[in-house]
Amino acid sequence: MSLNIGAVMIQDRGRVAGIVTDRDLAVRVGQGLDPSPTTLGEVMTTPVVTLSSADSQLDAVRFMRQRNIRRIPLVDDGRLVGMVTLDDLLLDEAAPLEQLAAIVEAQLGGRRAGGPAVSPRSAGRMRSAARAEATLGRLANKVRSEAGLGTSDEGTAALEVVLAALVRRLTPDEAKDLISQLPSLLQPALWAQPLGPDKEITRESMEAELADSLGVGASRASQVLEAVGSVIAETVSRGQMEDVRRQLPEAMRGILAEAGAEAGQPG
Repeated sequence: MSLNIGAVMIQDRGRVAGIVTDRDLAVRVGQGLDPSPTTLGEVMTTPVVTLSSADSQLDAVRFMRQRNIRRIPLVDDGRLVGMVTLDDLLLDEAAPLEQLAAIVEAQLGGRRAGGPAVSPRSAGRMRSAARAEATLGRLANKVRSEAGLGTSDEGTAALEVVLAALVRRLTPDEAKDLISQLPSLLQPALWAQPLGPDKEITRESMEAELADSLGVGASRASQVLEAVGSVIAETVSRGQMEDVRRQLPEAMRGILAEAGAEAGQPG
């Protein structure tokens, strides 16, 4: 079962001993380590930069910039109580966009110590990247809230499953129109979907994909599907939703609830 998480905290006798991220695993395995006998202790990052739950968001931004990291565990009285991530800060607009963009820049392999300065053009791209992450983060968080999911990563996963199925179910022209109104970070994977309309995609098949992706039962998957459909309907224009519904069979139209108002353009 995939939980759609990017980092795991390692503890020893109740104390934080290290952190293992998806990037740690990709890099170490890419260097030739056999993942079967390799322990987490061999690949984890240690020591770990931590903050307390009483520290400020600006403290987190400062540490992320200084240490070139995007996740900081929160420790109170020696006990792990949570984690703050760059996505959290972007979603909450916790600092000026330029500061958050600098963190994104470093994570994308931008400026390094002793390396060339970033050009204004590159800085602009980093600001655009930060805005794109913030836009997707807000949408994923709305799905998380509406669907009662545990994390925004699960919200993103649910969005990706439902949108990919919808795109495959539509004609190419209608799929193109839908994709163009969605957040930019969702678009590449959707453009890569096979051309439709794939009439084998049904409400039931979408629920099955959600159940498999999120590790939930059929009834719960149905609830998530309706919540995701409602958020999608609020994200794109009312006219676009009407066009999409017209191409869906009657049994699938109810997935996309009527939008309350036309949405603005995504970043």
